[in-house]
Amino acid sequence: MQGISSDDLVTQLLRLLPEVKPYVEQAAARHDLSVSEVTHWEQLNTSPGTLLSEVLAYPLFQPLMESPEIDAEAEDFLERCFEFIEALEEDPTGRLTDTAYFTFLESFLESREVLDRAFRFAWPRTRAATLSMLRAWNVPVDPSWEHPAGEPPAK
Repeated sequence: MQGISSDDLVTQLLRLLPEVKPYVEQAAARHDLSVSEVTHWEQLNTSPGTLLSEVLAYPLFQPLMESPEIDAEAEDFLERCFEFIEALEEDPTGRLTDTAYFTFLESFLESREVLDRAFRFAWPRTRAATLSMLRAWNVPVDPSWEHPAGEPPAK
């Protein structure tokens, strides 16, 4: 996946994760806009992290990450979420790297189960950033998190 920049964040979010559309509609409606009119997060008087928290992390991503069981549909959604997170990590300007960290990676500290699930889906940059975060917080790192059985498929 090619990196996502601040300028194409909303477009790529809706393209890769269309499940967020109802939440983007709610945010847009507060500013008398339709989803199709929203081309940049600044139109919603917010930051990229706040937007992603409101339309993806809190309503969709975190509940699935914390769910005891996930079905095939949820697994597909999480795969696409981690592809999106990886693209944030690869932002050519580097500005969305902190957004990925604070919006998604820090939530992995919720529990061992959430960490296990995160490493199940994490792409290389996200895996490395998460391992770095864990070490910085002195969280014990399971060796299986460092050496995945297989990397995510190239897109």
